[in-house]
Amino acid sequence: MLSSARLFQAVALPYQLVTRHPVWERHCALMAVDLPPGARLVVDLGCGPGNSAKHLRDAVKGTVVGIDPARAMLALARRRDPRLALVQADGIALPLRDGTADAVALHSVLYLLPDRAAALREVARVLRPGGRALLLEPQHRTAAGTLGGLLSSLDTPLWALVASLWRAMSSMYGALTPGELGHALEEAGLRVLRLEDAFSGLGMLAVAER
Repeated sequence: MLSSARLFQAVALPYQLVTRHPVWERHCALMAVDLPPGARLVVDLGCGPGNSAKHLRDAVKGTVVGIDPARAMLALARRRDPRLALVQADGIALPLRDGTADAVALHSVLYLLPDRAAALREVARVLRPGGRALLLEPQHRTAAGTLGGLLSSLDTPLWALVASLWRAMSSMYGALTPGELGHALEEAGLRVLRLEDAFSGLGMLAVAER
């Protein structure tokens, strides 16, 4: 299978166009609501074209570091918000010292990584005590559950297309169940504060604390 980094390097521009949908943007903005009070250094891991990073930067009086392995994605993120500090790096080797980040956000990232456990250990390593991991991931559902989530989006045809593409990607790389995500976070040394449905049950939002 094509690595996610090479895939997103190739499809950066169409990915940006698809994910600028208002529903996607609203969920990106919601992640910033769960930042710890007074957050000054926030990492957006797998920042892509900067959707989540832009909303995080709007909420933080400090620095938001966008990290992505695809140079094309970082170029788009720079255009989206010049205030971002952008770094090309891998998710299992974050260029930060131990305990320095107030929060690490991952929007549709963990499911793409070949070593999810290592990535979450890296997230835990760079978080300060009381720092938070914010994850918005596709949710593994039965065929009936997936169909129900997609049907609920049919009133906005463009969003139905976006949701369908997201589900196709998660099927290819392997989405987690809520139980699997919660267990993976706890195994990495993070305490789950909240884990709830997102995108009409097609996704899930997790908030965990170091």
